[in-house]
Amino acid sequence: MTLIHFQLAENIFGSTELCKPTTDNPMIIPLPFDTELFGYPVGKTTIFGDWKESMFLEEAKVFQLAYIFSEKELCFKSSEIILADTKLTFEKELDTSRECEDLISRYQGNWDKRLLYLALESGRFSRFKVDSRLAHGEFEKLYGSWVLKAWENQTLIVAADYSGFISYSTDTSSAQIGLIAVDACQQGKGIGKLLVQSAERKAKSEAARVMKIATQANNSAAVRLYEKLGYALVERVLVYHYWNRKLKDRIHS
Repeated sequence: MTLIHFQLAENIFGSTELCKPTTDNPMIIPLPFDTELFGYPVGKTTIFGDWKESMFLEEAKVFQLAYIFSEKELCFKSSEIILADTKLTFEKELDTSRECEDLISRYQGNWDKRLLYLALESGRFSRFKVDSRLAHGEFEKLYGSWVLKAWENQTLIVAADYSGFISYSTDTSSAQIGLIAVDACQQGKGIGKLLVQSAERKAKSEAARVMKIATQANNSAAVRLYEKLGYALVERVLVYHYWNRKLKDRIHS
């Protein structure tokens, strides 16, 4: 199996929304879910005009991992900060005037290990996988939790014979794609397109008017697919990882 699309995990486990901290709040915001899941302190911050690397590094002493979000490409003095991902968000207005029959039904079957396999394959370009410093099962834990939650909430759409799947969520009038993967042996058969369209139809039936999809800039196959389906690029965010090597040595010693 191989990847068609991956949506950045923070959309469920720690938002990437560029919200500026107030003067009453710390620069780095703790992420309880990520911290519990990974077994070490995790936080996030967003770079704005008054952001200072020295202040960040001082606060980061108590964090093992910190996500840094920026709309602009930056250079850091610390070698512990690396560019882990360039997140692209696409958006499309759903045509609610047309009613189309669903070709793939929402998955309501039992848990199957093939769902986990697809989820892990969908994260092939994930920053949690490409950052080699995350060597304690972080990627597997995150994607395992993600697909399990989608299965429990019955927001998975699975193609025949587990040839592919997609997850989605709705919030008032908008919807968002989570994970999508297609078996490598089934590539070129239009399954990815069919999965996205099925998610769109189900989102429309739940009163969603807009669908959002996020992927990595280097996932060219996903970018081409979404553009062909009428999605437009609406946001580009660079995601950096800070990895506290000194704290790591104490935690994992």
